[in-house]
Amino acid sequence: MGKKYLTIAVVVILLIIPIFFGIYIDFLIVSELSLGVVVFLLVGFVVLLAVGKMMDIFVYSKTSKELMKQHDVIKALLNGNDIKVLLVFFPLTMIMEEFIFRYYLIGVFLYQLNVGIILATIISSVIFSLYHLHIWFRFKDLKILISYLITSFLLGIYNAYILLTLGIFACVVVHIILVFILYYSLYKKLS
Repeated sequence: MGKKYLTIAVVVILLIIPIFFGIYIDFLIVSELSLGVVVFLLVGFVVLLAVGKMMDIFVYSKTSKELMKQHDVIKALLNGNDIKVLLVFFPLTMIMEEFIFRYYLIGVFLYQLNVGIILATIISSVIFSLYHLHIWFRFKDLKILISYLITSFLLGIYNAYILLTLGIFACVVVHIILVFILYYSLYKKLS
């Protein structure tokens, strides 16, 4: 477990360094704050929570839920003794994912490859979703995999919009809060 979290910490540090050299600096600041953006933020958040709840009700089997007890965040909540996972490594993982799949990937598509915003959003969301194939190797449960693929794709689209309007820091905060709520909800059912 130590090597995994050390790797995450090192990767996050490495991902942040290029920012000091002005790489994709546009994504650091709020570029548009309007009623429409706030409504999208709130509606999207509620929709993603609803999708997570539907996955819990209609996709996860009893076996799937039992397997999820082995997920680091769920396990830390159940055991109550691994606060480092919840306060340090869980947020670091979300930071890493947002920098890789939103900040840099969308940045490359928009600024280096001159791909349109919609296509860049879809491609980065598909790649983010496929990144979650690692869940299969951890749990070997098709229902868990499907739920991760669907929710991560939708989160990718949602956070791409947030990146382009509110910046990377809003993406990170939304990702942490949303995913923690979904894990906490599952934990409450399992405890």
